[in-house]
Amino acid sequence: MKKGLSRRDFLKVSAAGALGVATMGAQVAMAQEDEKKEAAVKPSVPGVSGVLDRAKLEKKAWNDPNVLLKVRWSGVNFYEFVLPNGKTIVMDPYFDDPNDEHNEYKYTPTDLPGGEWVHGADVVLLTHGHFDHTGELPSVLEHYPLAQVVVPEHALPSVVWGHDNKINYAGKYFSEAGAHDRFQFDGFELEPCRSNHNVSKRPVSDTLNAEKYLDENGKLDFYQLYRWIYEREIMNMKITTDEGFTLLIWNSEMQADGQGFESRPYFYRDANPDLFMYQVAGASFDYDRRNPNCQHMGEWIASVKGRTALPEHQQHFSYDELDAMAEKFSDICNDKGVGTHFLTPETGVWYGYSKDADGNVEVCLVEEEKA
Repeated sequence: MKKGLSRRDFLKVSAAGALGVATMGAQVAMAQEDEKKEAAVKPSVPGVSGVLDRAKLEKKAWNDPNVLLKVRWSGVNFYEFVLPNGKTIVMDPYFDDPNDEHNEYKYTPTDLPGGEWVHGADVVLLTHGHFDHTGELPSVLEHYPLAQVVVPEHALPSVVWGHDNKINYAGKYFSEAGAHDRFQFDGFELEPCRSNHNVSKRPVSDTLNAEKYLDENGKLDFYQLYRWIYEREIMNMKITTDEGFTLLIWNSEMQADGQGFESRPYFYRDANPDLFMYQVAGASFDYDRRNPNCQHMGEWIASVKGRTALPEHQQHFSYDELDAMAEKFSDICNDKGVGTHFLTPETGVWYGYSKDADGNVEVCLVEEEKA
């Protein structure tokens, strides 16, 4: 007959069992928490795309040595980038008209001195000469007079004239970027790629007779014609930091016939940047920017194969709309076996990008360091 457990042995077994259950429960809870954290901050799993949850991003210090690029969106196409060496790049400084009924983001601190609403301005990049990409340039240069400004080739007169000559071109450091230029700045290299804002279908005769190109006497205004020709010129660009972090910025528009994805696809396809920035209105055919073709845009983003992605010129869409578009883009990327993770940034918030030894890019929140 099998002898039963003694009271002492029973207590030992019971205690061990309880400890095992408790340990297992703790391990499961820890594993679940780790999964949530990994999903939130480690996006670039090869071949797997997704949309980052802004509320779950890890917070890191401003001077965290692992953060290779800090990024902030201030509306329209206005972005700032801070490098590990402290240098700041400003792109397309313009907040937006607060009276614009289509503007979803009323982030317009233009009543503050320029030095308070930008972190700094060592280099200013203007993708093209339109006012909604250059509107705050005079203020930026007033507070940062030594900033180096890069504009597309031929667009400089339009930028200067468009601000009623408030910009003293002779006293500033302007560089015109051509098709095959390459610039070396402190902390990064800039490789511009010329493209078009859109493809005009107007005949030349219509352009020459359009009222908006005529002066008050009904004669052709060559300045306005110049702007028509050259303001359509776009500067797309690739930025490579000294630490090897790559940022690819695409500001063009696609065409409904499928031929206008980009006339220079070699610059983008299979580029595999750490961060790809795409103009969210770039697939808005017939100038209907409220209804972009997400299928075309998603296929274009997938062809680039960026590890992470951010939208540009997204002020006409709510956060929910942008998240929904990002989900669509993510699904398309997944269907094509591409691992790109999307973030819908909030205005005025700094995001940090870091990269591990395997090339995986992590996204976090960083709190701006105050002087």
